[in-house]
Amino acid sequence: MSGGMSFVSFRELRTSTAKISDMLSGDGKIVVTSNGKPKAIMIQVSEGDFEETLAVINQIKLAKAINNIRAAAKRSGASEMTLDEINAEIAQSRKERKNEMAKGEAND
Repeated sequence: MSGGMSFVSFRELRTSTAKISDMLSGDGKIVVTSNGKPKAIMIQVSEGDFEETLAVINQIKLAKAINNIRAAAKRSGASEMTLDEINAEIAQSRKERKNEMAKGEAND
């Protein structure tokens, strides 16, 4: 699973920054752990590729979020809904929101 990555704890990160900087320069990536569990990934970047690297990380985070949404929809059965059922849900939600707003204005 590690694929040659180095693992350091948050404590090591605080106390041995020079050593960890050298490790990052060598391996290019470090997994930061807390209580032995992975919590963050540090990767080596340069000024020239910082923006591109950040864009790629954001694409990966978006893909992960989409996969999570799809999995949740599958678990809940929402992925099996027809377009008509989806549109009916949206219409019902809008109607409820409109009614709640009307009640709030009446109470003002």
